[in-house]
Amino acid sequence: MSPDFIKLAATIFEGTRRQALNADIKNLASNMKILENNSMCKLNRRFSEGGWKIWDTFAEHNFAVKLALYHNQNAHISCDPDEDSQHPPNFKIVKGKLTYWIQMKQLFNLKRENRQKKIIKKIKEEAKKIAVRAFFGCGLYEQFFEKDISDFIDFLYVNSSNFEKGKEYIFPNEETPKAIVDFWYPNKSDISSLTMGISGDMDMVQVTGHTKNQIKQGLINAAGGFEWNVDDYVINLIAIDADNYEDVDICDAVFGTEFEVFGTNKHTWSRKDDGFFLVQDFSKKIAGVIALKSKGGGIVSDYFGILYVNEIFKDRINDFNMLLNFSDVIYHNMRPPIGKGNFWEKETLILADL
Repeated sequence: MSPDFIKLAATIFEGTRRQALNADIKNLASNMKILENNSMCKLNRRFSEGGWKIWDTFAEHNFAVKLALYHNQNAHISCDPDEDSQHPPNFKIVKGKLTYWIQMKQLFNLKRENRQKKIIKKIKEEAKKIAVRAFFGCGLYEQFFEKDISDFIDFLYVNSSNFEKGKEYIFPNEETPKAIVDFWYPNKSDISSLTMGISGDMDMVQVTGHTKNQIKQGLINAAGGFEWNVDDYVINLIAIDADNYEDVDICDAVFGTEFEVFGTNKHTWSRKDDGFFLVQDFSKKIAGVIALKSKGGGIVSDYFGILYVNEIFKDRINDFNMLLNFSDVIYHNMRPPIGKGNFWEKETLILADL
């Protein structure tokens, strides 16, 4: 096992505040080597950015490893490819005559994403000026704005100098909270100043009854990076981390809301025309949606992949199957699988020798 990858993996977990088992560290180190050997070291380097979207990086990292192991260098895979497009999708896979483009997206409320990203970046930079050798994590509420950054840095300075391990510090006060912070010392990492380990949005929660719309809006945002249609040589897909979402909600979001039809001696079902695949701007741009669900639930995990197929491209199943071995394939006229089904059965995760 390479000591460099092990050390880097341990440092990454320390920055997330997650108490990682040796197996977690070993698995992440193994996956990092797999990507290094497959010319996808960009994703390894992205972990060093910490803070904002580190969980997105873990999800993309896991998916990239799945792609690399499945194709075993029989395809050219690149992450965050350098393309003429202003915002190219996350993955480009070239296999024979076909080019697959995949945009991966976390499904949370995206309204504040750009604003929060700028705020987190500024906090991270300013916190580095505080000479306390510790990590901190922060969750920001919707009420936190750029004008609050200066006072927040003062808050970090005061509380980091003599913090209580495991305690949550509320900024500016419990009556009108704008942020929640905690601090912890590194076990092994050598840091010289206050370092952001993890950050997030305290309002990133699902709203009961609106899950379908939330998923649909996330897909619309993800599809914005595709400036070209699907054709005989190009297949565009969106991959979503679907661990916290029910299959029925995903079906309603992509195909249209299911409803029951009652008649004389007849009880059947149909769908409304409000599905993502029916949105005119994207109906010819997105061939399918891949719902990824982790095997075993760990943060470093292989995925089950369920493919939801755009009706327009249902005849491209052979091309889809060249990309991945999907656990299930769902079409417009199918209901989602009931229960966990065979695709939830445990499989052995293949790790590289380090």
